[in-house]
Amino acid sequence: MAVGSCSVEIQERRVELIENYSEHLTRLLDFLFNVGAVTEEDISLIRGASLKGERECMRVLLDVLNGRGEESCRAFLYLLPRVQEETASTAKQEQNNRQDHLKKHKDILARQHCVVDYLCIRGQNSGQTEIGCLTDITFSRQNGYALPSQCRHEASRVGDAFRARGDEICVFSDMFENLLSNQASGVNMLSGVAGSGKTTVVRRLVREWAADTNSSKIVLSLSFRELNLITLEQSLQELLTDHYSHLKPILTDLLTSNPAQFLLILDGLDEFCYHLNFEHTPKCSDPERKQPIQALVVNLIKGNLLPGVSIFLTSRPHAISKVPPLLVSQFYSLLGFSVAQQKQYFEQNCGPPEAAAAVWASVSSHKPLLLMCHIPAFCWIVSTALHDGGSCLCLNTVSARPGKSGLCNEEDNRPNSSLGPVELTNTIFSQDNSKPVTITEIYCCFVKSILLFHVQGRTECSHLTRLQLSPCVLGETQPFLKSLGAMAFKGLLERRFIFDISDLNSFNLGSTKLSHVFLIEIFKEDRASLTFEQGFHFIHTSVQEFLAALYYVFQSLSGSDPFSGLKPTTGNSLQFVCKQMVSALNKLSRPHHLFRRRIKKALHCGERHQSGHMDLFCRFVCGLLVPRTRQILNGFFPDGPRTHLSPVTPSPAPTPHFLLRLLHSQLHNATLSPERQVNVCHCLYEAQDPGLSQRLQGWMKVLSQQTSDQSGSVNWSELAFLLQLSPDLQFLNLDAKGLDADGLRRLLPVLPLFSTLSVGQNPIGPEGAAVLSLALQNPDCCIQRLWVVATGLGCEGLKILAAALKENCTVTDLRMAINKIGDVGAGCLAELLRTNRTLTDIRLRDNLVTDKGADLLMAALKENTTLQYLWLFDNKLSKDGVKKLREFAKSRPNLDIKVCE
Repeated sequence: MAVGSCSVEIQERRVELIENYSEHLTRLLDFLFNVGAVTEEDISLIRGASLKGERECMRVLLDVLNGRGEESCRAFLYLLPRVQEETASTAKQEQNNRQDHLKKHKDILARQHCVVDYLCIRGQNSGQTEIGCLTDITFSRQNGYALPSQCRHEASRVGDAFRARGDEICVFSDMFENLLSNQASGVNMLSGVAGSGKTTVVRRLVREWAADTNSSKIVLSLSFRELNLITLEQSLQELLTDHYSHLKPILTDLLTSNPAQFLLILDGLDEFCYHLNFEHTPKCSDPERKQPIQALVVNLIKGNLLPGVSIFLTSRPHAISKVPPLLVSQFYSLLGFSVAQQKQYFEQNCGPPEAAAAVWASVSSHKPLLLMCHIPAFCWIVSTALHDGGSCLCLNTVSARPGKSGLCNEEDNRPNSSLGPVELTNTIFSQDNSKPVTITEIYCCFVKSILLFHVQGRTECSHLTRLQLSPCVLGETQPFLKSLGAMAFKGLLERRFIFDISDLNSFNLGSTKLSHVFLIEIFKEDRASLTFEQGFHFIHTSVQEFLAALYYVFQSLSGSDPFSGLKPTTGNSLQFVCKQMVSALNKLSRPHHLFRRRIKKALHCGERHQSGHMDLFCRFVCGLLVPRTRQILNGFFPDGPRTHLSPVTPSPAPTPHFLLRLLHSQLHNATLSPERQVNVCHCLYEAQDPGLSQRLQGWMKVLSQQTSDQSGSVNWSELAFLLQLSPDLQFLNLDAKGLDADGLRRLLPVLPLFSTLSVGQNPIGPEGAAVLSLALQNPDCCIQRLWVVATGLGCEGLKILAAALKENCTVTDLRMAINKIGDVGAGCLAELLRTNRTLTDIRLRDNLVTDKGADLLMAALKENTTLQYLWLFDNKLSKDGVKKLREFAKSRPNLDIKVCE
């Protein structure tokens, strides 16, 4: 090599060396120092430029080498390939090490998120995959979310969701691809009622990610239930290191290199006990900085910590407002099971096809049951209650008490006249005593089924033998069920749904084999991975509410105060003895008064909570006061105090009169909100009120215009509830009933069920058109004739309806006279007719349509050949316009166009 050639080569390659080798500066300096090419003073000089970055340090190194001479330059060029090889080898080793850790991470998460719950098919084949055994669930998707305007028990929202979705319907695979795509970022939220399958979705998401070899995302999953256990300040890095100790060697590098590669799942926002203050929480972007757990969650959701990370939040509906809508990019709603999915679930979970068909026939014939079965957990409860022979569970016959006249005889002797017309009665309450009718009866069958057919030690008995032994079994388990109900009731009062081992011990639960097996069926155990503490919650909140009601009614029937069993007997012993003596005297002197006061107090529990909390509890209390329903659990309830339920003269009515009077007084309370009134209707249904059929008959007279409107105060929520109980109604005539957009919104759950929907001469306006559009876009919409005459739609309302009719394929007859749609509205209809092939009859009398609007309609009808009638009487058409329409009609013999001269 010629003298000075190395120095020249360095100068010629200067730009390339700075560009490609600056990142290897530290290793180069170590090698050059070891071979004596640079000194300590040189290294100090070079590192002194570090404030300007690695590239500037590399420039200084090249200048130093040039000054040191040819030998130093030759050493530098000689070391370059070696540095490249060692760097590549180290990078490959680190990459392999990282992949090993991530593979271990996937395996661990896959084991932790096994899909085992009520969505799985009972008795699946051994060759069937775990994911394949799941019944699919329906989702909807939208950008952001809107806060709900009504406060109802969340179970009431599920059926409405299917009937009133204007959002995009999607399947699990769509959500999976969106969350795990490389472009995904921001906050995605999944909302669903208890039992709808949120946690199952999370488990399935994690397991399918673990099985996907092509995904570049790294999933981290935390539950708010675990975050509740953190009381000290903690950094994000400490939190994740404690939770995922197997990632500790690489976690710091992962967090700092590319946060966008993470999908962070935060499950159960509704269970988080800390307040999230998004306005005043200090900003923190350092993963190593300690802060309170609620502040850490806020900074994660706002994107201050790990900017670019994807976050998947799950929550029940009442808690979604904890996160500001502006921070949510994609909002998913878990709608639960569609009707077709419900049928599929029962076919797969209820044994032989004959048994499954019988269960499905029983469920589908009662709309309240069908409505609740949108919730997957409720489907599991129904299948558990009925698939072992649920019809027999209600036939505890009177033979168990041969010396007494039983409930079944009492019902048989009941006069039909007290229930109103027979045909209306049959539409609400089944006359077949062998089948559960109400939700309360289903839950009674559920508890009884578990005790008789699921508890170990009783499986050797025959089906009939177990049914015959049921009074004995229920008598034996009475103390256990009573204690479990007391814990459930206390949890409801405290708004607490998670219990620990100390709660079970304080109520003497879990000490016997029977209680252990029963708890396995209705309790789900959670072991927090951060603290390894054991926690429990009921399989569904409705089970907790039912057991709480079971305890409350048992105590009330026994003459005891339900609240007294929740408090320990500590404190002033003399005061306690006095209270006990007063209680005993009250039992002897005023049993009727005390019993009724306690039932009234239970119903007021629901009134106090506008959020819908304890609504189901109230319904269950009303249902358990019906002797027919309690007979399902024959052997559990006490015998003597049943006299409290009847007046002095025995009555053949199956429901205590005082309860019906109390519920009716609540229903007519002017201060009660519409949502509370709906719950009172549900309570009346559970109480099997004969008056429901009479109220339905009264509404039928009003709707058929045999009577005038209901004195200006119309309870549309009650009508919506009653219409759900009456099958085979095809024509809903609401003409001139004072119906506004809000009333129409309350009727939305039932609007899609009718073939003819007439809301003429009501001031519904564009807001009402928006409600109607939701009904029209319902997948199960049955509306064929939509009559909206004189409803103040205007062109804005017509635009909304036309957009919905583009997706609807059921409406054939549209009558909308006297709505002032003008030429703009006619243009919207013309655009609709270019694509719609369902409409055959459109009537637009007196709508201010001029020749311009008529021309637009004719142009569209050149492409549309399905419309048969177009009525344009009393519009603003000129003589020439009328002439053109008639000439156009001659070219279309199958189209009847009606116009005035």
